[in-house]
Amino acid sequence: MSKLSYRLGFALLVLPACSNPAPGDTDGTSDTSTTTSTTDDTQTTTPPTTEPPTTSTTETSTTSTSEPTTTEPVTTETSTDTSTTTTDTTTTTSTDTTDSTTTEDTTTTTSGTDTETSSTTEAPDQCADGEQNGDETDIDCGGGVCSPCAEGGACLADTDCASQLCVDGVCAPTPPSCMDGQKNGNETDIDCGGDECPACADDLACVDGDDCLSQVCTDDKCVAATCDDTVQNGEESDVDCGGPTCDACLDGDSCDSADDCASGVCDNNVCSPATCDDTVKNGAETDVDCGGADCDPCGNGLDCGTDADCESGFCIDGLCVNVGCLDGIQNGQETGVDCGGPDCAPCSDLNLVINEVDYDQINSDNAEFIELLNATGQPIDLAGHKVVLISGNDNKAYATYDLSPAGTIEPGQYLVLAKPSFVIPAGVLKINFSGDVDRVQNGSPDGIALVHDTTLVDALSYEGGMTMANTGIAGLGVVSLVEGTVLPMDIQDSNMEVRSLVRLPNGSDSNDAATDWALSATPTPGAANVP
Repeated sequence: MSKLSYRLGFALLVLPACSNPAPGDTDGTSDTSTTTSTTDDTQTTTPPTTEPPTTSTTETSTTSTSEPTTTEPVTTETSTDTSTTTTDTTTTTSTDTTDSTTTEDTTTTTSGTDTETSSTTEAPDQCADGEQNGDETDIDCGGGVCSPCAEGGACLADTDCASQLCVDGVCAPTPPSCMDGQKNGNETDIDCGGDECPACADDLACVDGDDCLSQVCTDDKCVAATCDDTVQNGEESDVDCGGPTCDACLDGDSCDSADDCASGVCDNNVCSPATCDDTVKNGAETDVDCGGADCDPCGNGLDCGTDADCESGFCIDGLCVNVGCLDGIQNGQETGVDCGGPDCAPCSDLNLVINEVDYDQINSDNAEFIELLNATGQPIDLAGHKVVLISGNDNKAYATYDLSPAGTIEPGQYLVLAKPSFVIPAGVLKINFSGDVDRVQNGSPDGIALVHDTTLVDALSYEGGMTMANTGIAGLGVVSLVEGTVLPMDIQDSNMEVRSLVRLPNGSDSNDAATDWALSATPTPGAANVP
C-alpha cells in the first residue's frame, strides 16, 4: 500500500474524534486556570522499523502526531485516558496518536511510535527575570514594584530613578550640590571644597589650601591655622601676624587696626612707622608722643621709665612728678614725703606708721595691741594725732584714741596701744585702751586709721576692704582704709594659734597693703617685727 493511501485511510479513521470533541476540552493558558485534556488514545501494533527514536522539546504549544512507518497491516487497540492539569502540575500522556496542547515548558518525547508529553508551569520573580515586563520602565527596574533604575536606565518619572531625576526618558546622575549631604561634583568632602562649594573646616578632606577655611591642606586634610604656617589665615591681618593671637605686624604689613601693628599705627590698612605726633603710644615712647630717646620729655603725671623721660627730671614709681612740696611724693631734695630739704618745711608726722596689730587671741581677747613706729629720721610731735578704730558693720568709728599725751616719738621709737596692765619694753611709749578685753574688733572687715588733724597718715583694712570708712573727724570725713591692693584674706589673726599682722620688713611702707603686710607667729609689741 502506498504512503498516500495509508494516510487517507488514517484520516478517515480519526475524523469522527476530531469533529466531536468532548465538552470539557480546553487549552490551559494561565497559572490559575484548570486545563482538562481528553485524548482518544489509540495504540497500534506494527512491526519494528529501522527508524531510530526521536526526541522533541518545545517551549510553546506542541502537537505531536505519530505516523505509520511501514506498509504492513496493523492491529489497532484504542483506549481513552483523561488527565486534568493545574498550576505547577506535570501531565504525562502515552499515546500513538495524540493531540496535545500545553502553555509553558512542554516536553514531548517520541520513542518508536509512542509519544510522551510533560508540562510544568512556574511564576518567576518579575523584578529578577532579566526581562522588561509588568510596569517596569527598564529591565527589572522602575515602575511601582521594582527598585529605581540606575543612571542611564529608561524612565517615565523621577521616581523611576535612583537619582530621583528623569530627563528625556533617561535616569540622569545626581546633580552636584553644596547642600545635599553627599560628596559629589568636584567637592573634596561632603558639601565643601572644590570650585563651587564653601571651604572645608579643619580635619575634612582637601586637595589644596583653597579647599580649606584655614587655607592649609596637609596630607589631604584641612588643618587649623597657626602663626607660623606661612599663610594668612584665621584672624591674621597679614601672613602669620596681626589679630588677637599672633605677633604684631611690621611696618608695611596689612592691618585692620592699630593693635595689629608693632608701631601701633594702622594707616589705610597698612602698618606705618611710629612718630612723635601720631597720637599713639608707640616706638620707644613712655607715654603718648613723649618720653623715650626720640620724643620730647613727658609732663607731670605721665608714664616714664627714667628721669630723662620727664620734663621735671623726676620719674617716681613710673610717673613723672613735679619737684614740689605738695605732690605727695618724696623727691628732689626732700628728706621725707613733701618735707625736709632746703625747699620744704621740716618733716613732722609723715612716715609715722601702723606697724603691728594683734586683734585676736586664743580663748579670750585680753592681750590685744596696736603698735606704731616712727620710721622717719626725726622726732614727731604727737599733738593732733589720733588712732581711730572703725567697724566694718556700719563703716563708723567705734573708738578713738588721742595720742597727744604720749608727747614726742623719736626716730625709730615705738608706741603701743594696749590695756592698762599690758607690759611693754622700756623706752616704748604707751596709750591705754579704755578696757581690758575686746578693745579691737575681729574683722570681716574692720579697720584702723592713723590721723593727724585732718590728714589720713596711715591706714589698715583687715579681713576685707573698707573704702568708705567714716572717721568721724571733722574736716576728714569718709576715707579709704585700703592702701594699694587690699590685704589678702589669708593674712588675718586667729583665735586658734598665736599670731599677729606685721609690716615686713619692719616699718616698710610702699603704700600697698598686700606687699607690706604679713603674718607673724611671734608678736613683738614695742620691738622690731619678725616672721
